[in-house]
Amino acid sequence: MPSYSDEEKLIIGKNYLLPKAISEAGINGDLLSIDEAVWPQILRPLGFDSGIRSLSRSLQSICRKIARKQVEGGTGPFRITGDNLREYLS
Repeated sequence: MPSYSDEEKLIIGKNYLLPKAISEAGINGDLLSIDEAVWPQILRPLGFDSGIRSLSRSLQSICRKIARKQVEGGTGPFRITGDNLREYLS
């Protein structure tokens, strides 16, 4: 079975996995923005990844961290950039 291209994973991530992760975390999607330049790092956090499981886990991690920040009093908006991506993925 052929693997997904980065373009396909980007579409799947933005259109399906991110909205699902936002819903599961119970956060307002309007408060979250991910810089376009960061998506390649989210798509391939460890280099090569042919599937979408790690992409799904990364997006879930980001959304859970934002949900925690909201519970702790953070109001957002929350912008994911190259400078703070590791904070949300760790």
